[in-house]
Amino acid sequence: MAARAAAKNAARQRWRWRYSRVARRVGSVFGGRVERRIERHLLERAWLHAKPEMLQVYLVGSYQSPVINVQSILARHEIIRELDGDVHDELMEEELRWAAEKHRELRKRQHDLPREHGVDFGAIKRSGKWRAAYDEVMWDQDRYAPVWTDALRGRPGRNLSVIEAACGSANDYRYFDRYGLAPRLAYTGFDLTRANIANAQLMFPSVDFRVGDVQDIQAKDDSYDWALAHDLLEHLSPSACNRAIDELCRVSRRGVLISFFLMRDEPEHRVQPKRFYHVNDLSKDRIEERFARHCTDIRWVHVRAMLAERYGFDDYYNWRAWTMIARH
Repeated sequence: MAARAAAKNAARQRWRWRYSRVARRVGSVFGGRVERRIERHLLERAWLHAKPEMLQVYLVGSYQSPVINVQSILARHEIIRELDGDVHDELMEEELRWAAEKHRELRKRQHDLPREHGVDFGAIKRSGKWRAAYDEVMWDQDRYAPVWTDALRGRPGRNLSVIEAACGSANDYRYFDRYGLAPRLAYTGFDLTRANIANAQLMFPSVDFRVGDVQDIQAKDDSYDWALAHDLLEHLSPSACNRAIDELCRVSRRGVLISFFLMRDEPEHRVQPKRFYHVNDLSKDRIEERFARHCTDIRWVHVRAMLAERYGFDDYYNWRAWTMIARH
């Protein structure tokens, strides 16, 4: 029975590879609108059968929890600076230092647990021991939500309009809300996966969540102050990535903030198709070159290097994590 199921799964995977390769070949031949539609179709298929309850917790746990994920924290801080200037710099520094210490403790536990139990880390995760260790380290994970809510409440500064591409099941917005930032934002979030948008709308029925494609954002030029995206551009073909950059820049009047999880300081992309989507190692040079067509001030943060320089912590879980702030 198990062998039959494995063979069936392998056959399904081979079909997906063939289907995707043929579709991409057709798209590259015709280009333009046809290529864009094929890219959207493949991306939609990638998550077509994902269960809503899985999407609800996807990318919001362990190291990727926006509570301690440094890129999520940096994004919140950048938005807060746009709202209130440097008023909260001391609190931002305190929160980042706390997050670095939490990562230091978690990484130590991740290295120690396999040795303690004589099994690999995969077995540790499956046994539930990693979940228990994580909860033990993160006993104070709610520490900064009330602090930020207090700090942002009643500020006289202006509000900010923000659009977020590939927002998931309100993955980061739920922390904008939890940290008191949401009342200061006119927010729109869009995602290709309908189940994600349904999840987000269920949690926040009064917020503008919609199904949408980053290659063709349904908004007028300069409609929002800022455009945001987390862990998105790596999953697009090179041509779709360029279209997405152009669109994010088109609809924003002040700037674009992007979190990259697969970025290298290299001259060219490492293009890696994977069934219905891509898992590319992006070139910092190529990405900057595309953004420079629209933006005049581009700032990069290499997360591991920043944490090592500021807090002496050089073991951030993802050494290819970069954050980019590009201003018009």
